[in-house]
Amino acid sequence: MKAFVKFILSVCMLSLLLLLFAFCSKNEEIETENSNNNTTNTEDTISFDDKEVLIAYFSRANYVPEGTDGVSGATNKAGNTQTVAYYIEQQIGGDIFEIIPERNYPVSHSDCSAIAQQEVKDNARPALVSHVEDMEKYTIVFVGFPIWVYREPMAVLTFLEEYDFKGKTVIPFCTSMAVGIEQSMDDFRNIIPDAHIKQGLRLGYTLSGDWKTEIDKWLNELEDK
Repeated sequence: MKAFVKFILSVCMLSLLLLLFAFCSKNEEIETENSNNNTTNTEDTISFDDKEVLIAYFSRANYVPEGTDGVSGATNKAGNTQTVAYYIEQQIGGDIFEIIPERNYPVSHSDCSAIAQQEVKDNARPALVSHVEDMEKYTIVFVGFPIWVYREPMAVLTFLEEYDFKGKTVIPFCTSMAVGIEQSMDDFRNIIPDAHIKQGLRLGYTLSGDWKTEIDKWLNELEDK
């Protein structure tokens, strides 16, 4: 009889220990899962501190008069792209670089748009007269441009193909009357696949409203605080 009672007690103790083990294991699993869920994803964030930053931009402001613009064609408000580039530099520091094509595009909106469309059709790479010295030292490169024919000017692709962007963080930004930056984001990923392409910013070509706040918010979202 005593042996039977001891057997029953042993079975009960064993069952209790198994239940406790299962409970602790489950808690550990949940705790680990919660810990993983609370981990900050830093793949899409960067820090501008102690980094070599280049802010490159394409602008046609010196060649095009005020008062003309197009949705799908070449927009004259490229000077605003320059304004954005310098504002970014004021906020985070870095070096400014203007992407200057060898040719001067026509002042006429329709003539310039026709050339821009032909360059896209030909998949052209217009020659540049400006070149970055010591591109190797930059770890973060902003690239700004106005939207031409629903995308970046082809001279911007000349710039991208001139240098080795492997391992660099590249951040596009653009000014546009109505077209978004999505096509340009795809183009950047295709042209420099070994770079880390971050989400770009599209601003209205008139820089109306609180455009500086838009840029500040975007920079804060990019940066790992």
